[in-house]
Amino acid sequence: MLQCPKCKKPLQKDGNRYCCDNHHSFDIAKRGYVNLGLGNHRQTGDDKDMVRSRTAFLQHGYYQPLCDMLTNICKQKQPLMLIDAGCGEGFYTNQIKRVLPKCNIFGFDLSKYAVGEASKPHNGVFYAVCSVFHMPLSNTCADIVLSVFAPFDTKEVCRVLQKDGWFIKVGPGPRHLYGLKEHLYDNVYENKIEDNRILNMELVDEKDLSYEITIDDQKDIWALFQMTPYFWKTPKKGSEHLKTLSSLTTDVEFHIEIYRKKACE
Repeated sequence: MLQCPKCKKPLQKDGNRYCCDNHHSFDIAKRGYVNLGLGNHRQTGDDKDMVRSRTAFLQHGYYQPLCDMLTNICKQKQPLMLIDAGCGEGFYTNQIKRVLPKCNIFGFDLSKYAVGEASKPHNGVFYAVCSVFHMPLSNTCADIVLSVFAPFDTKEVCRVLQKDGWFIKVGPGPRHLYGLKEHLYDNVYENKIEDNRILNMELVDEKDLSYEITIDDQKDIWALFQMTPYFWKTPKKGSEHLKTLSSLTTDVEFHIEIYRKKACE
């Protein structure tokens, strides 16, 4: 199931490391995760401060309804193996594991800080630092691939999914964080839902979840801002204004697409 990212041979646990027949070796970190990245990616994922802020924000329950919905969707499908591709700090992954304790769950993310945070519970989830575009797994091994606000590669998802496996993708709905954007920009537009046609995947179901949140903590307001792409492209005027807020009310809206794998080329 696990395969070496360098030569694609099977990986086996050997004490405090994973090895393949070609003698490639990957040490297990103190927190229990493994770095299985190829080592040639310039991007390193979220830094320590961003992971710390997002962890605190999520632990305060603002996105718990989404987690509950995803957990129920996965539970209904009774998977034997699930991949959280772009797992971040494991907020969704670890709660799914509590509901599906017998499921073999893998969490992959490019940020070693996020994966280190995700690994803290030591709950049996296999966490690895790696790109979701090159997952260190054999072909057709997973029942579900989950992608929550994360980039993905259709061919790679299709490769690791079993026949009739499920791909669950979560993205922003039209009015997601509309109230936040009103404080950042003079002209505010609703988000566009992307074309939901994915090669070799059949769209089986779509779900929308929307509600309003009020954040009365400046640290949480800033943490939410850091979690969004607006953090990188907002003019200084908008971000400085956000720092003055002691309270923020905004819509949150999630669009969930559930696909089933068809025959892949």
